[in-house]
Amino acid sequence: MGWQTDYQTRGSLWAGASYLLPEIPENALVLETGCGNGKTLSSLGENAVGIDISSAAVQLAGPSALVGNVRFLPFKDSVFDIIFCWHVLGHLLFKERKKAADEMLRVLKLGGVLYFKDFSRNDFRYGKGTEVEPSSFLRGDGIVTHYFKQEELVSLFGPSDISTVSWDLRIKGVNNRREEILLSHKKTNSE
Repeated sequence: MGWQTDYQTRGSLWAGASYLLPEIPENALVLETGCGNGKTLSSLGENAVGIDISSAAVQLAGPSALVGNVRFLPFKDSVFDIIFCWHVLGHLLFKERKKAADEMLRVLKLGGVLYFKDFSRNDFRYGKGTEVEPSSFLRGDGIVTHYFKQEELVSLFGPSDISTVSWDLRIKGVNNRREEILLSHKKTNSE
């Protein structure tokens, strides 16, 4: 309910250009999970579809988005060439994260690539709020945020290319470290 309320009351929460987008082949069929108001979806090409749990977000994202749950993707097996999962799994609890990862791998084609991005445990907000599961915190907005480490991502998706990117966010004259963990996973025959 936290996201639905946010989108209903504040409208388009995310603005600006999408960054760190990989090259997307012209005819690739792309899925963006947790597309929100469509900020990234609008940059993914005409063969991209977005899914979000918030109907208010989907209305903002436009006609290539639909309401749905990443844990129960409404698509056949092996449909997508590329899947984006940016700042989605971090808002789910452990069992939900595993189910969502399994679902994304199910709808990803053999040889397809899944791109994941979320906050790492080195992010300055780690530990803020009420811990509801290990490394998952509920803050005042009613939204859970989980902070990842590399081993978790390997257990969810299997062997992958994993890296981090960090930067300083200045708040009231103080630099605060933001850090995201990035994963690129190519689906193989062994999955």
